[in-house]
Amino acid sequence: MSLLIGSMTGLFGIGGGFLAIPVLVLFFGTPQAVAAGTSLLIIALNSLISFFGHRMYWGEVQWHIPIFIAGGAIVVAQLASRFSSKTSPVVLRKAFAYLLFAVSLFTLAKTWIA
Repeated sequence: MSLLIGSMTGLFGIGGGFLAIPVLVLFFGTPQAVAAGTSLLIIALNSLISFFGHRMYWGEVQWHIPIFIAGGAIVVAQLASRFSSKTSPVVLRKAFAYLLFAVSLFTLAKTWIA
């Protein structure tokens, strides 16, 4: 199972979050919090390796865009960590589900239009 998840993560850039956590929890009995941290480590390592593996394209990157996104992610993560404990887990799960649904619709629309 680990080889399959690792292969999917390495080849397609998927699996660090939505595949690794269930596998760690269900097949290996890893506690949810440890599985989430392990998943984040997998994502970070995969991203770092990809970043350095594609260094020949660094000259083509408009660096202000990823820097702006990273800054926004840091600010939102800090705000979310402060307010998530004050919000119902049910509301957070529903909001996340709606967000995923909206992103999937946007992705489908962009795919069909392009």
